Amino acid sequence: MGEISFNISKALNMIGGEYVLQLLVVALIFLPLPKRSRSWLRCLACYAAILAFAALSANFFPIPVPWHYFVYFFVLTASNVVIYRCSAVRIIFISLCMYCLQHLASCLSYGIVFFAMYLARDWRLYDWYYLIMLCTFAVTLAAAYFLVVRRVAHKDFAFNNVYVVFVSCVFILLAALFTYSVRNDISWSLSGLAALMGIAVMYSVMTLMLVFANIKSVSLKQENIILTQLLNKDRQRYEQNKLSNEKIQIKYHDLKKLQREGMVNYPELAEVEADKEILFSTYFTGNNALDVVLSEQALMCERLGIRFICTADGSAVDFMKPHHIYSFMINALENCIESVKKRQDHREVHVFIFRRGDMCIIKTSNYTDAEKIPMSGGVPATTKANKEEHGFGAKSMQNVVRAYGGNLRFFIKDHNFTVVAAIPVPKNKTLQ
Repeated sequence: MGEISFNISKALNMIGGEYVLQLLVVALIFLPLPKRSRSWLRCLACYAAILAFAALSANFFPIPVPWHYFVYFFVLTASNVVIYRCSAVRIIFISLCMYCLQHLASCLSYGIVFFAMYLARDWRLYDWYYLIMLCTFAVTLAAAYFLVVRRVAHKDFAFNNVYVVFVSCVFILLAALFTYSVRNDISWSLSGLAALMGIAVMYSVMTLMLVFANIKSVSLKQENIILTQLLNKDRQRYEQNKLSNEKIQIKYHDLKKLQREGMVNYPELAEVEADKEILFSTYFTGNNALDVVLSEQALMCERLGIRFICTADGSAVDFMKPHHIYSFMINALENCIESVKKRQDHREVHVFIFRRGDMCIIKTSNYTDAEKIPMSGGVPATTKANKEEHGFGAKSMQNVVRAYGGNLRFFIKDHNFTVVAAIPVPKNKTLQ
């Protein structure tokens, strides 16, 4: 086994050492990311260039440790720019992930070998390093593919640019200067080497966790900005629809009064008669915001041939802000209408709004062929192709309900997709 290990080490040193080969193997699992045209040709050319550079540097102009770790990180980053169709900061993020994973798997392999040597008090166990390294890399890369690559492959994450660049620089600096330098200084202590490799593994894992935590926080901030913008648009839409409905009703009733008194303005009456269906679909629940949104959606259902079944007590939602009522209901009802408008049967939308004790209950339902709801973050996952630009309606509803300390549920029962919001009514608004 010792002779085999010696020959493997000699062969690897001819192409720059195991470090370069490990880095390229790690890079391969990131290939599902969005790539440029002729990606395979680009990939082969870049990786061949890296191997050629490593072979030349190993045999003709060796780069001293630890500086070659910096050099290869920049070479890898340049290759990623050529291969992947991503922003500059995302390229740095991808390169950092590759570097972290290589560092993690390599240090874990060494740590296992050093620990085994320490326990057995037998230096000859180092001959098994390459076998252990292969097994460790296989397990690490399989886990990395499912935990890291699949999370970044099909989603364009938001990044805090300064944070990602800073973490990348710090990681490379410490990994290259600290870990490898100290390992050489305490090479006489197997227990020290094993402990140091364990620290290096945890350092790599913590770095990955830090950059992913940053991605999540920045994504949440952007999502909150989008939801706020949507809520503001709903507020503006509510005000515009409220004003339009009021104008139509006032003008219609004024003209009808003049008609009864024998003073008919036929051109104006004909103009208003065209909007007569708006008046006939108008709801009077006792809450203006609820009236506006129910009337608007009832009219939409009438035009689409969808049966709109509604029982609503406007006083049940009096404690809510008008634009919150409008935003919640418009998102809930538009989802219902979207779901049934292409159906040939079961073209119905049900709405129930009432108080039960000190709780306000808002319930909408529509028929669905699905038997299970794919959920994401407590709300149904969007079925639209572009998931980054859709799926905010349900989250907006969730935010409205949470603003009043309520709960929002989505479920399917007997092929009815149902949304139920249970919102506590403030004590001064509770019915006596």
